[in-house]
Amino acid sequence: MENGIIGHDRVTDFFEKAVESGKLSHAYCFVGPSLVGKKAVAEFLARKMLKVNNLNASPDFAKVEIEFDEKTEKTKKDITISQIRELREKLSRSSYSGGYKIAIIDEAEKMNLEAANALLKTLEEPKSKTLLFLITNNEKELPRTILSRTQLINFSIVNKKIIQEGLKVLGVSVEESTLYAEMCNGLPGLAISWVNDKEAFVKYQSEIERFEKLFGLNFHDKNKLLGDLFEKKEDIVGAREELQSLLNVWQVALRNLYYTKSNSSTNLIEVNDDICQARILLNLNVNSRMLVEKIMMDIP
Repeated sequence: MENGIIGHDRVTDFFEKAVESGKLSHAYCFVGPSLVGKKAVAEFLARKMLKVNNLNASPDFAKVEIEFDEKTEKTKKDITISQIRELREKLSRSSYSGGYKIAIIDEAEKMNLEAANALLKTLEEPKSKTLLFLITNNEKELPRTILSRTQLINFSIVNKKIIQEGLKVLGVSVEESTLYAEMCNGLPGLAISWVNDKEAFVKYQSEIERFEKLFGLNFHDKNKLLGDLFEKKEDIVGAREELQSLLNVWQVALRNLYYTKSNSSTNLIEVNDDICQARILLNLNVNSRMLVEKIMMDIP
């Protein structure tokens, strides 16, 4: 483990060799599950190349992400062209340190069409010593024109023993590191979030238990158990993100049930397919209640 990064030695070694050989590309697309460590690795590489401890204090670093509108108190639905224009302007300036200028676009798949087209101009005519990291869970949601001008780096889930050892290095007790490594489903970022927020782990466990209780209930009782999911929320985009996180928890619970319950594997596979489909359709603004009810109906 290097500088708080758990796993992904293959990726960090690749970049170390690329820097040493002078074969660093101008743009990379990091692909993998949420909380697997994509952004953590990108930020680690940026700190290392810029030789700073705090990226936010560096004039040679920029980050673009979905913004929260303080006025409306709602999460914006996409990354806008104004954000990308601002990024392009920052990257066009000379480096304060005389070295690289580095930028991260988190959840890059959420760029709207205008934003993606604006970014394309930067990718087609990259400035000298600029480095761009695009972070995404699914590269297929990015325009092909963007993908063709970036180098794809895939992030895989991390072995639980590596996560356990990494957590112990961070000062986590043996008992907690073992529990978190077992429960995080190969996602170091999730395990680290629990280290920093014990209540989040308790909530995660309760959602696992709630999902397991759905099995064997009639539709009315399932609907009652999940009633809070259908409460109207002002921040629609934020609510959609919360549901995405919940569906991820359900998939973890489903994998556990596959080995422990007597339900036929066919039923569980069908439910998993429902969840996968729901996660895709949520990004297309399909009604969330309809998607959850489809999952509920197929739970035996």
